[in-house]
Amino acid sequence: MDTTDLIEVRGLGIKRGSFRLQIPDWRVATGQVIGLVGPNGAGKTTLLEALAGLRPPHEGRIFVFGHQPHRTPVAVRSALGFMSDDMPLFAARIGKLLRLISGYYATWDRELVEELLTRFKIDPRQRVEKLSKGQGTRLRLITALAFRPQVLLLDEPAAGLDLAGRHALLESVLEVVRDPARSVIISSHLLHDVERVSDRLLVLHEGSVVREGSTDELVGAGRTLEEALVAWGAAG
Repeated sequence: MDTTDLIEVRGLGIKRGSFRLQIPDWRVATGQVIGLVGPNGAGKTTLLEALAGLRPPHEGRIFVFGHQPHRTPVAVRSALGFMSDDMPLFAARIGKLLRLISGYYATWDRELVEELLTRFKIDPRQRVEKLSKGQGTRLRLITALAFRPQVLLLDEPAAGLDLAGRHALLESVLEVVRDPARSVIISSHLLHDVERVSDRLLVLHEGSVVREGSTDELVGAGRTLEEALVAWGAAG
């Protein structure tokens, strides 16, 4: 594994019922924002779960920071943030929940948490179960960002947010992780947002890689990412 790679995938195969995800070779270097795109059922969530150690591969290997996530989850998750729009949150006051989570991370940044709570207009005295969908999305993002992970995995991070909220969320992500030593992988159906923030793309369709490379080179001038996906046969 190259020392500049945070993630390396070799001959990956994962089965989910009749579905099969196959990624022959893929690497994520430091300092990149990767857009993970494709239609529903393409395998995006399956891949993110595997990178986070939540789903073991049936074939091949995944290395994150040189570790196999499903074999050494603590070593990986201590520096990898994962956020999905349906990630469960304990029923508690927000401040208490964040204090509980902070005990698991040596790099937890309390000042950053306070800043994000203020920016996202979340009252730490409020109870989690009283949050709107959009507020829950913002809180999940805070828990993923608070320990300043080296790799951040975002699965539909803008669920429940309006246009202004999506922009604010993405700007917050980029501010926190804008560092040559960190990388972000973002999966979203909001293709304009993905195109705007991503340096590179991994395009999946029916469990296979359709395209991988620089966003500018793959999409090209004069068309959008959505139009590119249609041309590649990978539109939703």
